[in-house]
Amino acid sequence: MLSAELATGLTELDALLRQEDWLTADAVTLEIMLNGVQRQEVGWLERPAIAQFPCELLHQIDQRWLFYSSHRFGFSTQLKIYREEVDRSAFAFSAQAGWTLPLSRPFRFFKFYDRLTFSLDAPRGHLPALWFWEMPWPQSLLVGGWGTGRGAGFGDPGLFDALMLRLERCQHL
Repeated sequence: MLSAELATGLTELDALLRQEDWLTADAVTLEIMLNGVQRQEVGWLERPAIAQFPCELLHQIDQRWLFYSSHRFGFSTQLKIYREEVDRSAFAFSAQAGWTLPLSRPFRFFKFYDRLTFSLDAPRGHLPALWFWEMPWPQSLLVGGWGTGRGAGFGDPGLFDALMLRLERCQHL
């Protein structure tokens, strides 16, 4: 059973996705996720929180993104792309989803969040993304970012891998 606060967030997410306000919907998705694991005050997710993420809530968020984007966006779409990659890595997924800079081979640097594409013209699996980008500036510096989240960073794909593992586990429950 979802709390009233989570239900309200999901209703807001429905409205934003219906209007194709992908940017705001992405921010609301992060808020719902933080609320779901009691990390609102912290403001970002880490692997242990993802491992405990409620399957029902993950499913509720995912179904909305899938429905309103005609399966272009959503966690299940991201998982499908992730599974299609030979090495099943966050970096391989990131290249397919348009999260990394195209000129950064053999290294892959993540785009700044505001450089993502918030329209149906974005690559499949491009959204939601803010849950992955948001991190405190010291953590950002540790992964090679400029203190602005994951942007310009090159390391720590583990958070994405953790969500893909959680999705796989939730599918079997």
